[in-house]
Amino acid sequence: MDSESSLEARIAASMAQSSPKQKQLARFVLGNRYLVSFASASQVGQTVGASAATVVRFAQSLGYAGFSELQEAIRKELPTYLSAVDRIQKRLDAPLPTDGIPQRVFHADIKNIQRTAASLSEAEFNAALDKIVKARRIMVVGSGLSSAPAIFLAHSLRVIGFSAQEAIDGGLFQAVNAAQLGTGMLLIAIDLWRYARSTVEAVHTAKRQGASVITISDSIVSPMAQVADHAFAVVTDGVSHSLSLTAVISLLNGIIAALSYRAPEQTMESLRRVDAAYRTGNLLLTE
Repeated sequence: MDSESSLEARIAASMAQSSPKQKQLARFVLGNRYLVSFASASQVGQTVGASAATVVRFAQSLGYAGFSELQEAIRKELPTYLSAVDRIQKRLDAPLPTDGIPQRVFHADIKNIQRTAASLSEAEFNAALDKIVKARRIMVVGSGLSSAPAIFLAHSLRVIGFSAQEAIDGGLFQAVNAAQLGTGMLLIAIDLWRYARSTVEAVHTAKRQGASVITISDSIVSPMAQVADHAFAVVTDGVSHSLSLTAVISLLNGIIAALSYRAPEQTMESLRRVDAAYRTGNLLLTE
């Protein structure tokens, strides 16, 4: 019936008109498809404090005849729709592999990049580049697992001449920095899987202050994506318990490469200054 992409597309299209309870249901359905495909409407509703009737109306708001048709759409792709916990449990229950693990990881990362590339909208990508080029100031936020790509992106932007800084430790520091953003400025938020409250709040704060927002997450209906000017979803499937950041870094590499072609003179001048600073400070072991 419907594929994963069409289910997510239906939910994403309806989010602007959805009630807070429907948004909560949407996130639960996308994160727990295996459970939803077999549970009753009442059982699904109980998990988010909604009635069975609310669950049925939610399914109908997505264009399905009812909850059973939504379940059928999910079941068709089983066992693809396993929650993170389900996937981990299946791996733990399986015989422990003794070899070939690096190749399995490489193969999974290649698939993540391919799936992310296939879903990338060129128009959305170019529009996001326009926002970056025009921004007077850029702040990149990310906590926990997302802090490493946030540091990488902010550093790479600075190297090619953009005014960028990272805020990766959440809490008060991140909130204060987000509050300083305003018109003509840009927040880029990276947040995966268990969305950090501080990152989501930074996104909302920046929007209220009039700043533009670009988000990178693992779902088009993440709490951040719904309020972003431009939202990108990356595939993060891992071989073990952890997520893979390979597709995230590939997307960031694509952004930096595209920006260097958008602003070649700025890029070259900045690279010359960076190189001169390295040499003047005797920071390199080899030439």
